[in-house]
Amino acid sequence: MESLSIAEAKSRFSELVSRAVGGERFLIERRRRPVAVVLGPEEFERLERSAASARRLAATLGQSEGLLRDIEAGEVHPAMAAFGLWREEEDLAGLADEIRADRRRKSRRPPVKL
Repeated sequence: MESLSIAEAKSRFSELVSRAVGGERFLIERRRRPVAVVLGPEEFERLERSAASARRLAATLGQSEGLLRDIEAGEVHPAMAAFGLWREEEDLAGLADEIRADRRRKSRRPPVKL
């Protein structure tokens, strides 16, 4: 994926659109930080279908509609769609508690000397 500054993207906009229709993608940056992407409609539709499939899967597996709405609104990271879905699994029932306990315990490794 080619990266361009906003100024460069403005000056080459027609060219970028034509190339995006052909399947290329472009990352637009402001002060070296990504702010937008130019991509073709087929790629956009593919991404939308993938997102919709992931949402349906999470809902089917029992994820709350409230969390899914928060993810769609950009208020919660999409990875949270998996949060809590394992609560009914016997093998994973205590996983969150184990992770929390491990994080609270101090490391037994000796400190690194530099």
